[in-house]
Order: sequence, then C-alpha cells, then structure tokens
Amino acid sequence: MTLNATPENALHPLITPGRDTGNGYAISCRYYPCDEVEVTAIQLGYEDSLKRGGGAKRKTDSKESMDAPTLAKSCARARTTVRRKALSMQADRMLTLTFKDNLEDIDVAWDRFKYFSKLCRFRWGKRWIYIAVPEYQKRGAVHFHLAIVGYFHINTIRRLWKRAVGMYGGNVDITSPQKFGKKSWNPKRIANYISKYIAKNDSVEFNKRRYSSGGDIQLPEPQRGWLALGVPVIKVMAEVVEKLSRRQVTTIWESEGYFGITYVST
Repeated sequence: MTLNATPENALHPLITPGRDTGNGYAISCRYYPCDEVEVTAIQLGYEDSLKRGGGAKRKTDSKESMDAPTLAKSCARARTTVRRKALSMQADRMLTLTFKDNLEDIDVAWDRFKYFSKLCRFRWGKRWIYIAVPEYQKRGAVHFHLAIVGYFHINTIRRLWKRAVGMYGGNVDITSPQKFGKKSWNPKRIANYISKYIAKNDSVEFNKRRYSSGGDIQLPEPQRGWLALGVPVIKVMAEVVEKLSRRQVTTIWESEGYFGITYVST
C-alpha cells in the first residue's frame, strides 16, 4: 500500500508533505499487508537534517561523540529491519534449527545454514521465504530461529537440515500458528519474537552477521511528512494509525538521545 500526500488521502490535516518550519517532527509512516501500521516521529531543530535513508544527522556531532552510540544504533537498525521484513512477508510460524553436537563456530553454522537454505529453495522454489537469526544456547552451541510463511512438512524440513549439517547432526522444530487465543503466531508477534534475538546476539562474534533473509520480501515504502513543533505529536500519530488500520494502537514509546524519537503502532 503506497500512499501519496494529496488533500484527499494525506496522513493528517496537520502533517504537511514538506518541511515548512525550522523546528518540528519528521514523520514516517509504514502500512504493512497484515494491516499493521507504524508511525515514527523524529524531532529536529533548525540546523538538524535527515540523511538520505531517513536517519537523522546532527550538524554539531563529532566523530568521537558518535563512536559509542554507533554500536547500539547498528544493533537497533538490524532489529528494525528484521521486524519490518517479518511484517512484510506476513510470517505465520516459527522454525528452530539446532545442532546435535556442541557447535560454537558461528562461521561454520552459517555455512551449514546457507546450504540448508539452498536445499529448501531447490525443493520449494519461490515458496521458501524466511528470516533467520542465530542464537547461542546455554551450553554454547549455536542454533537458528527462522520466521517463515506457509506450510512445510516437518519431516521434509528435518531431512534437509540433517543433510545440510552432516556430521554435526541436528534437529528441527516448527511452531504452527493458532487460529484463536492471545498466543497465536500472528505476524506482529513473530516479528517481535525473532527481532529480540538481535539484541541478545549483540557481541563481537555476531557483529559479523546478525541475520539472514531470503525470498521475495518487499518492504512497504514509507510515506513521509512534517509536523510543526508544539502540536500534540502522539495524538496526531495515533489518529494516523486509526485512519489507516482497523486495529487499535497498542504501542507508544518515546526516547531521548541525540534526537527525540516517538513511536506509535498497532
């Protein structure tokens, strides 16, 4: 769903297509196929600007002052990407891949997973769409959490994984969606579940590669706008969410740092 800022379908009467004041909020809104909506507002001063990709860049920042938060920001970007991809692909179940032996070498684990993914692509073609995040078990072994979409026979998955891991041995577990109840594996719950492992894996070893994805996953283009300072930003953002989705607002948070960021979503 791509929105164009016209008087008829603008995000909100108070949100303008371009920056028309010195101080205010840069608004970004994404609508996902699963009817989830997220709206982000970044507060900018007169001399602040947005980078081409949408991130904020403060004019007075020095390289030294940015070194420390860069690590945390890198982790946050990866977590956001994983969450957005899971929502975009409408993931509906979780797959866990484990190694029988105490495999602690993350590079070897990724090699085995890459081979497994090729086998799955050969078996199911374009149906094989996934997001994978590694995690260390308590005993030190690596395993993978995958968000997938659609039905795949557990025995076939297990056979392909065991073929890929070879002498290391391994097993699989699939958590299928439940149609009813709060614990159903809907896209939002899966997106939040798998993205949390990005934070757990924020170490030197995992900095090499925090996640992997495959298949045709098309992220929705954000609609951007500008909201003047002094306007009740959370109220406006909530009204945007309610306009675009049949779902209610469930998440609201604000953060302070280099920029004040406000986030509202279904």
